[in-house]
Amino acid sequence: MACRLLNLPVNREKGWNRHHMNRAIYPILSGAVAQEKQLQVFANNLANVNTAGFKQDQQGFRGLLARGGSVGMGAASSGITSTISTRPAGPTERVFTEANGMRTTFEPGRIRITGNPLDLAIQTDGFFEVKTPDGVRYTRNGIFSLDGQRRLVTNLGHPVMGTKGEIKVPPGNIQINAEGGIQVDGNAIGTIKVVEFPPNEMPQKFAEGLFTGGKPSVSKKPQLQSGHIEESNVNSLSEMVKMIQGMRSYESAQKLIQTLDHMTDTAIQDLGRVQ
Repeated sequence: MACRLLNLPVNREKGWNRHHMNRAIYPILSGAVAQEKQLQVFANNLANVNTAGFKQDQQGFRGLLARGGSVGMGAASSGITSTISTRPAGPTERVFTEANGMRTTFEPGRIRITGNPLDLAIQTDGFFEVKTPDGVRYTRNGIFSLDGQRRLVTNLGHPVMGTKGEIKVPPGNIQINAEGGIQVDGNAIGTIKVVEFPPNEMPQKFAEGLFTGGKPSVSKKPQLQSGHIEESNVNSLSEMVKMIQGMRSYESAQKLIQTLDHMTDTAIQDLGRVQ
């Protein structure tokens, strides 16, 4: 519950009635809940700063105008989080905040040399196509190797697709050119498939650095760099700064809610004191 995270006292006998006296808490609380979700996104970006081909996420937000009428939270079991995310009632000038959608930033990361001839970095827009138990997926992570069947696979063991299906590499000296063509001892054995997406039909994150969906088409002029991989596009310093700013905003909301709650306590005590 958001109130637990913000250390708000809960009156089990009277539900949320105690906080009805100071309705300014709810817009502030909605912002704190949204900030909490944004901090989770920052933390995930930082956790993947060394993940090859990782693309950072950005949390979206939107404002919700209150419906006309008084704020009525109902029973305590209804939950404050659901209330502040479904256009709460209250004065129409009151604005609530809600986390809304996630946007992935597809800017390329830095290219790092590895020396492994099977490692590949895409130097243009595009993705490698891989076959998984869940179906076809896409990735920018070019850390490849050969499995027991000498298939070209990702670091998760998923076969990398060529223009004619799975790629099996016979023993010999392996070379991969800039167009994705694979040669073993000078003999062509296949071409790695690279797909591109329209800007308004980009794939969505699936799991483990893979993407799904979108409207892919085979790249006509891929530009690959053998012996290199693309690093994460997360800037660790920038992400740390944003996380610190988010923490400060969250703490400010927490302190403001506690101040309003203290004011309510004081008002109750003063009104109930016999003069």
